[in-house]
Amino acid sequence: MEAELSVGLWVAVFAVVAIAGLAQGAIGFGFPVIATPLLAMLMDIRTAVVVTVLPNMITGVVAIFRGGNWRQSLGEHWRVAAWTLPGALIGTKLLIYAPQDALKLFLAVALFVYLRQEALNRVDWRSIREHPRATGALAGFLGGFLSGSVNVALPPILVYFSALGMSVIAMTQIMNACFLSARLVQTGALAATGQLTTAALIASVPLTVMALATMRAGWAIQDRIDAKTYKKLLRVFLWAMAVGLAVQSSWRLLAG
Repeated sequence: MEAELSVGLWVAVFAVVAIAGLAQGAIGFGFPVIATPLLAMLMDIRTAVVVTVLPNMITGVVAIFRGGNWRQSLGEHWRVAAWTLPGALIGTKLLIYAPQDALKLFLAVALFVYLRQEALNRVDWRSIREHPRATGALAGFLGGFLSGSVNVALPPILVYFSALGMSVIAMTQIMNACFLSARLVQTGALAATGQLTTAALIASVPLTVMALATMRAGWAIQDRIDAKTYKKLLRVFLWAMAVGLAVQSSWRLLAG
């Protein structure tokens, strides 16, 4: 991995990780939602996943334990996290073997769906409350598939937990548990196929330190900046990335 990335690209990776860590600290989730699309505009998605796999996992662990009562949050909804495992395994196979430009277009679509989350939340999701286990299994599997393939698991999982009316802290904790379980499967599958090496993990240690430092700074932002204003800025940022990825990947697919 070190040989493939130039010094300038490594600087860009550190900058992206810093921004993603800040977002993770400010809103409790979002590291892969920020880091993966930004890096995918500079490199293929598989490399973007490999360079950020360790900071992704560590920031997720910290987010699970922050806020207290994590045992209760996980104890009530651990089945959803368990269902991410088979989904992540299938999704990671797609990440490894699918054409990268097609994956970038799929990532852009996943971002567009996430950005339309408010419209999805207005749908009558009564069936989720009436059949929480069955719909939780589906949400977990789809979230795991998206996490394994393009690192963006939020759309189905966020819809599911929002429909249950969970508190923000509990929802953040269990969502990060879902992301973490899917990431563990993704990491194992990448390592088993030679996509993720020990050298790559060691190289990502400084990135993890950067992510944790900016995540801590994000906690201060969470306490001082109006949440609505921050989320509006984040949405503008994500819209720009989604459009950029869609245009870039579509152009390459049509040219190829």
